Amino acid sequence: MSNRRPLKRALVQVDDDEEEDKFYKLKILLPNGTNVTLTLNNPQPEMSMRNFVNLVKEEYEKTRKSCELSGKMRKRIDWNLAAESYLDFNGEKIRGMVRLETFKPDMCNILRLDDGSGEATTMYENMWDLTPDTDMLKELPENYSFETALADLIDNSLQAVWSCSPGNRRLISVDVLEDRISVFDSGPGMDSSKENSIAKWGKIGASIHRAHKSKAIGGKPPYLMPFFGMFGYGGAYACMHLGMRTLVSSKTKQSKKVFTLQLNKEALIGNRSTSGKNWKVDGGMRDPLEEEMKLSPHGSFTKVEIFEWNCKIPEIYQLQCRLKDIYFPYIQYDEVSKTGRTLRPVEFQVHGEDLTEIVGGEVATTNLNSKGEEFWFQIRFCEKRKGTSQEANARLKFVYFPIVHGKERIDIIMESLEKEGYKVSESFQAFGRLSVRRLGRLLPEVPWVSIPFMERGARATTLQKCCQRVKCFVDLDAGFVPTPSKTDLASQNLFSVALKNFGSKSKEKDNDVSMVIHREGKSLAYGQVEKGYEEWVLKMHKSYDEEDALGEDEATVIFDSLDKKALCISPDCEAVRVHKVMKRKSKSWERGQKIKIMKGACAGVHKNDVYATIDYFLIENFEDETGGDARIICRQINFSEEEGCMLLTIKGISKLEIRKSSSFPISIIDTEKCVLIDDNEWNRKLVKQKEKDPSRIDLLDEKDCRTLKFNGETTIGASVCAGQTPPQQIVAVVRPASYTSSKLSKKLDQKHIVKMDGEMLMEVELQGTEMKSRVKNAKPLYSDRCFPTNRGGLHGLYIFQLESKIPHLFKKAGTYIFSFSVGNSVTCKKKVIVKPSSKVGSWKLGGNQETINVRVGSSLPPLSIYCLDEYENQIPFSSVPSLEVRLKASPEFEVPVYKIEANLDRGILKLMNMVVQTDALDDIRPDYEATLEICSRDEPFSVSVDCIVEPGPLKCVVEKDAHALENLLPDFTVENFILEMFDEYNNHVAEGTNVPICTSGFFIQDRMCLDLKVDSDGCIDLSGILKVTAGYGKPVSLSIMSGNKEIFKKESLVEIRELRLLTELPEYCTAGTNLTNLKFKVTDSYGIMDTSINNDDKSECFHTLSIESDSSSVDSTTRYAFVHGSCKITSLSLPETAGAFSFKVFHSRHPELHMNLKIQLTPAQTFERDGIGYSEPNPRIYLTPQSKMGSTTNPLVIPTQQTPPSQFRVLSIREISSAISSQTAPVDMEQFSEYTEILKAKLNSYNERISEANECLKCLEAEQEEAVQELSALQECLSTKESMVKHIEEKYHNTAASVFCSLYINVPASKSMLLSKEGVLGIVALLGSVASTPLSRVLSEYLGEVTMLALVCKSSRPGQNIDPMLQSEAARLERSITSRFHVLCLGATSPWTGGLVENDPQRKLAMDDPKLPDGDPIPGFIGYAVNMIYLAEKELNIKTYKGHGLRETLFYGVFGKLQVYETQTQVEEALLHISGDGAVSLDGFIAKGNEFICSGCSKPEIHFPITVRENEEEKWSNLEEARNRVRRVEKKLVAARCLLSKLEKKMNKANERYDSATKLSLES
Repeated sequence: MSNRRPLKRALVQVDDDEEEDKFYKLKILLPNGTNVTLTLNNPQPEMSMRNFVNLVKEEYEKTRKSCELSGKMRKRIDWNLAAESYLDFNGEKIRGMVRLETFKPDMCNILRLDDGSGEATTMYENMWDLTPDTDMLKELPENYSFETALADLIDNSLQAVWSCSPGNRRLISVDVLEDRISVFDSGPGMDSSKENSIAKWGKIGASIHRAHKSKAIGGKPPYLMPFFGMFGYGGAYACMHLGMRTLVSSKTKQSKKVFTLQLNKEALIGNRSTSGKNWKVDGGMRDPLEEEMKLSPHGSFTKVEIFEWNCKIPEIYQLQCRLKDIYFPYIQYDEVSKTGRTLRPVEFQVHGEDLTEIVGGEVATTNLNSKGEEFWFQIRFCEKRKGTSQEANARLKFVYFPIVHGKERIDIIMESLEKEGYKVSESFQAFGRLSVRRLGRLLPEVPWVSIPFMERGARATTLQKCCQRVKCFVDLDAGFVPTPSKTDLASQNLFSVALKNFGSKSKEKDNDVSMVIHREGKSLAYGQVEKGYEEWVLKMHKSYDEEDALGEDEATVIFDSLDKKALCISPDCEAVRVHKVMKRKSKSWERGQKIKIMKGACAGVHKNDVYATIDYFLIENFEDETGGDARIICRQINFSEEEGCMLLTIKGISKLEIRKSSSFPISIIDTEKCVLIDDNEWNRKLVKQKEKDPSRIDLLDEKDCRTLKFNGETTIGASVCAGQTPPQQIVAVVRPASYTSSKLSKKLDQKHIVKMDGEMLMEVELQGTEMKSRVKNAKPLYSDRCFPTNRGGLHGLYIFQLESKIPHLFKKAGTYIFSFSVGNSVTCKKKVIVKPSSKVGSWKLGGNQETINVRVGSSLPPLSIYCLDEYENQIPFSSVPSLEVRLKASPEFEVPVYKIEANLDRGILKLMNMVVQTDALDDIRPDYEATLEICSRDEPFSVSVDCIVEPGPLKCVVEKDAHALENLLPDFTVENFILEMFDEYNNHVAEGTNVPICTSGFFIQDRMCLDLKVDSDGCIDLSGILKVTAGYGKPVSLSIMSGNKEIFKKESLVEIRELRLLTELPEYCTAGTNLTNLKFKVTDSYGIMDTSINNDDKSECFHTLSIESDSSSVDSTTRYAFVHGSCKITSLSLPETAGAFSFKVFHSRHPELHMNLKIQLTPAQTFERDGIGYSEPNPRIYLTPQSKMGSTTNPLVIPTQQTPPSQFRVLSIREISSAISSQTAPVDMEQFSEYTEILKAKLNSYNERISEANECLKCLEAEQEEAVQELSALQECLSTKESMVKHIEEKYHNTAASVFCSLYINVPASKSMLLSKEGVLGIVALLGSVASTPLSRVLSEYLGEVTMLALVCKSSRPGQNIDPMLQSEAARLERSITSRFHVLCLGATSPWTGGLVENDPQRKLAMDDPKLPDGDPIPGFIGYAVNMIYLAEKELNIKTYKGHGLRETLFYGVFGKLQVYETQTQVEEALLHISGDGAVSLDGFIAKGNEFICSGCSKPEIHFPITVRENEEEKWSNLEEARNRVRRVEKKLVAARCLLSKLEKKMNKANERYDSATKLSLES
């Protein structure tokens, strides 16, 4: 929408000479410590001081009356003196005349008004508005300390000084005094201007630095771009945390004054509600102090002073060290220096001391203790999601802290920090090996000890140990997001997660971030970096680590066959030196000495002391190499000397076999955790050890467990029932070898229970029994491990929880084996037999049958049903239950099975001979899927299985239309002849069934054989393919066979037709003459001519007449065409010989239509004219049979010897006319003269009658025009549903809509198959009405005639029978449908889901009115078209199966969100702000997508009816009378035009005869 507004504005022509509006905002500081704001639009360039003061006074009074000022007492302002005094604007005094050009337009200009009293103030009430965005209050940090709050203030100062111009001093000075905390910086400062207002400092969310984040992404590490601003509340919130009151003073280079802002914590918190209240604070202006200008020589600064501080402040030295750690790269930095000198990006002072002079702090101490070169690389992070361009960068720098003279440098660092006052609670193992900085600022609370990438090497290897001496310093750019307190990284940020998991291959796969590793502009593969890091660590180890270990005897060097894992030496160690004597801590240790390693000395010695014998000492690498670790190899007391470590020499090659000895680090001697013992102590320990050696495992019984105060059951019986809850726990103990059965009374003594360190394994196996095979198969069911614990002072108790972990253990019947083991030698087994429950829980169908196939009338296959207890264990049936068996597929399909044979076989219920009988399979066509349910009548048990119930074989055939084979004609293709195929139970047979069809007098087109397949409706549709081959009046039949039995036969008779002679055949004719104009017709049995007998060569419909005769004068090859039932033989030559002449006329293709005719021929005679005018027969005159009309006949004029005078004149005129036409016969001039007079009289008569007919026609046409105009005028404002129904029925005769309207008028819905079964609700044009004619026209034009005439049905898809059903209904109404039609299905339409207007009787859709960008309504909008359709009560009750109405489905589907406006102009303007389905106007304009229709006054014939009002009943009666008048006039016009046409034809014929006669007269 926003991108269209400039198009509209571009249409407005702008005058180049027109001046822009000027807007001045002036904040006036008043002498009584308050302030007001003046807003001036287009003022005069100058204004007198008095007028200006009067404006200020008026604004002050408004502010005071509106209670915007506090109610405290304040000084009274003398406005008269003020008008004579001056205004102070940025140090300039304005008197007399105020020139507004002095001020900056569109900005807030601060002026101080002096009233001449000499009293001045520097603080003004509510000067600054700090009202925050409500959403910003939700982001305030939760955990805030003194250091983090102070760092937030320093962040602001660092950002400020970073933007100082080159050459300006970059100073940040922090002072912690007794009465205040001060942070001063020499940044650009702030003033009262809009873009640099001091109010932004204190307003939460208004930070001007937040927009600079993108500038701090990328660049070179360590990314010193202090754009820390993220949330916009650092300064204000930090001040409120540190103290109760804050004073901010700031000055820019351009301003001469220092602007001040005062925050009062209590006032702000008391007014913190955002519901209508504002955060306004006091402020003011003052002159800069000399000390401030000295600290910032270039004249700009910001100073934040916090008073009444209420937090614990650390010692100054500790604060200096801590701040130096946080901002170390900004204080001193040499990484980017080209000269190699240390750079000082910013001058930091704390309590007057420069932090570069402070030697303490974690960073400085760490740097002093690192050794060697650094290992580093960079990573670029990018989001993988499409459409995002988020990026972040990190530099990882690794530093090595070696061990020197046996002491770790990390321990030295921790000791140094502890001396400086740091609280160091970490050990070497827990030391934080990761330091994270974002934009050069330390994030002190990142909780990661390290990252996965740093953890290298297997356990106890040199690489793994050396990696613990590495610390990683991570530098991040602004792409990473910190927490609100800026002490940690946001945990849910994708980049933070990716960095945290860097090096973890399992977690990197699930990451949504792609990473590119590079160094010095070159991309690196992860494997390269990984390998390089490991090589660097080992290099540092070999170069700088100094172990303190020395052997006193000659070393044996071992090269090959080193079991590095068992010896716990580095995998990359190539050789070890083996000593028998080792000097450590000025003391010698020898092979064979007995030692005691105290518990906790190292890994593997946790709970008990270890007694062992020294075997050998190992030192890694060769003697001239540094960095080798030392190990002590010992054989523990429970192993013999043969099982200990042995140094062997085989074929001159030394080999070391550790066997069952253990390897311990030499550090156990350094920490004095390893001591020598004498033989007595060793022997005592050896005796005790043997007595305590584990021998077997016992399970404590219930009594013992109660003694130890175990709650709940603790033992398992030998036999339990299924479903019984297992004991709460099982307690197992390991007995020593000294324990015997005689000591049962003392079995809870500690000396009879071994204190084990290792874990015990418990496994539970079930030896179940299958239902059929009963083959026992042991299978693991549950396993658990636990370590020993103590209870009541007794140690060595293995407690396995059962009830809480496996409460349903004993559900399955069978034998449960509980196996307990410690190692491979000490074991125990417990057997428990679980019996099935006696309570029946369910039934189960036997076998693996997923689906049963059965035909209706057949028996189901035998079924086996198992009885199960409540835990699904098989139990026998006690008796044959009373059963109900039924087939179910839906609530409408439920078929009981009555014939059932049930018996028990070894406790299993067997069902046989279940016969399925039903006539409802059509309800589950075409899949025939159902469920067979077998239920108990007395108990709630049942089983079910899927079934496919297919219909039986074909047994019965039924015609859908019993009249389909009536009125048959030869070559006729039968329409709507559908045969329904049923089985014995009246189900339609299955689709695809072959049905043999025998025909007589028929031919099935497009079929190679007579077997047809049943369609999906269970029918064989012969419509359009069954053709009649029998002749007229012949019998035809069609039969269907099932096996060898005829189950259906349909017989019929082809319609009877007769050939008749229309003209009368004379009894006598002269031989040699011609019979002319013989007319024949074909009639039905009622004597009515069959007009369908019509010869048409194009359609290959041949209907001709042939003549056969024995006479050679008759040409039998000539064919005479039938035209609409009749045939005319123009001339038939008669034989020259007198006598009886017989001939046969017949239909060329249907010889059953024939006539045998006979004529008596007489010899030819010649007559001459006598004196009195009689005529004799002339051989040139042909005898023409006269026409016969109805039942009367005109006798043929047979020439005789004397013709009566009355007939002679008629004959003479015809002879003259014939002679004129042939121009060959002789003409009597007297008769010719009489003939021409008669023609003249006829012409005059025709002229008069034609004139009268024309006059009558003109009058009728005028009357018609008047009637049509009257009807049109009434239709302009009135149109009902009834009138539209009649209009569609009459004007759209051969359409589906017309048939529906005819049914709607004449046939009740209950008697119409279309309306009752198919759910056809109506047509679109008739299912609603509108309020006005213009609205009806434009909406109808928008939809188009095809949609307006579309049928509407309720289902989700149109029924397959709609088309044939419509054709059937049309035939019953003697109508036909020749054009395509549309069907709209409500169930298939996507409905409106946005809800309805509450309590609206019309159930209108809840749609939001369209708005302009500023929120105002669009002019001219009337409503949405879908809501402007009026629905009667009947239409409102129409609902789909899902409950949606017509408005939500039909009308929302065709109109969508179409908008209606008053005029075209309003639509064109609205198009700039709307989208969707377009808009229309009442004056006929339509905008539909990219198409625009200026329809004007279009009047579609099919339109929505107009809603009838009570006061318009008289108009409706006038409308109906006007329609009747139009119909009457139209009938008269048709009759008048028909009469005129006949007269004109007769006139033309008479003119032709007269012209011919005149021409003949002139020639003679």
